[in-house]
Amino acid sequence: MAKTRLVAGLFSEMFSIGLYKRNQGKQVRQVTGVTVAVVFLIAASTLSNNLPIKASELIRLGLPMLIGTLGVWFAYRVVNYAPVADFLIAVQSEMDKVSWPSWPQLWRATVVVLVTMVFLAVSLFLFDIVWQYIFRGVGFLKM
Repeated sequence: MAKTRLVAGLFSEMFSIGLYKRNQGKQVRQVTGVTVAVVFLIAASTLSNNLPIKASELIRLGLPMLIGTLGVWFAYRVVNYAPVADFLIAVQSEMDKVSWPSWPQLWRATVVVLVTMVFLAVSLFLFDIVWQYIFRGVGFLKM
């Protein structure tokens, strides 16, 4: 029952033009809308490039343009659909609380991670050589 109401709400939302909580979560909603629109546009472009050459011009150009246009409209409307918009507003409010490291802190942390990974790789390589030597000495590994 609730699922039917949710789908009906989304379907009716697709035909409205109002904005839901216009000034809240603006950045996240814009980035999400552009990303969804780009996915639809890439899909329309791929469809256009992969249609058979024998297809009529109406289908070769019209269908991808229709899919691209509907995808852009869907992207615009879905970020203004109340449950999705409320989620994106909450995402932006949480991202505003994050304390991002400065560039020097980021570089130091990156160096620590890389040095640790190199150390672990060399350690595993040496363990592998030692275990090969032991297994060949026992006769378990024959080469």
